[in-house]
Amino acid sequence: MSDKRVIIVGSDSSDDSHQATKWAMHNLYHDGDEIHLVHCFQPLQPAVGPHFAYTPTEDEQANWRKQQAHVLEEDMKVAKQLNDKVHFKAVLIAGDPRDEMVPYAEKNEASSIVVGNRGRGAIKRAFLGSVSSHIIHHSPIPVVVVRPDKLKEKEAHSS
Repeated sequence: MSDKRVIIVGSDSSDDSHQATKWAMHNLYHDGDEIHLVHCFQPLQPAVGPHFAYTPTEDEQANWRKQQAHVLEEDMKVAKQLNDKVHFKAVLIAGDPRDEMVPYAEKNEASSIVVGNRGRGAIKRAFLGSVSSHIIHHSPIPVVVVRPDKLKEKEAHSS
């Protein structure tokens, strides 16, 4: 395969996103491809209550962005430890991953999107929403949802 493919992997510093990165490297990546680790974060929001109002300052927003950039840097370190020959690109996006991942993938002509799955039950998914479910339903390109490693879960519960 001579053309470079772009593979988008959702990154949030969780074990599930690390599992998704590992899966993409082992199952989709070929020499010359590029894996984009995409970390989306919510900017700080104003808050209003009965006796207070709070609006984040520019410095607080900048500090929050730096903290999120650090999360992405740590994810890049983990990914590079898995295989330092893979070509990675770190991408930090301010916004909800449900709203940002698919447009980013389309803009970069990605061949696929890979995301982890927290393994929430149906009730939690209904109330909290599911990033992976939203991406599956809105993406024009293939989406792979990497489920939690059940063997690791069993080992963790038995120790």
